[in-house]
Amino acid sequence: MSLKIAASSLITKHYLMVEAEGVKFCEIAAFGGPKRFPFSRIECVLISPDHKLSFQVGNEVFGIGTKPGNPKHLAVIDALLEGVRRSLNAGSAA
Repeated sequence: MSLKIAASSLITKHYLMVEAEGVKFCEIAAFGGPKRFPFSRIECVLISPDHKLSFQVGNEVFGIGTKPGNPKHLAVIDALLEGVRRSLNAGSAA
């Protein structure tokens, strides 16, 4: 499984990819690289009234714009939430 929301431009590379074991987030203007996080490190997931999807890992918040009617974006959001739920349930069962 690998689902992706991309919001890149000529100047920046910006995407969120949900994979089986966690997420890969990239927001690069010039240098740097993508960051990977297991679902268990994601503390909070929010979507704002202007459809920006955000998630918190430690003290950092990462966000990307989404399109509410786009089936690919909805699938990414659903997969992200399901992965976080699964990790919470696995943590409480241990």
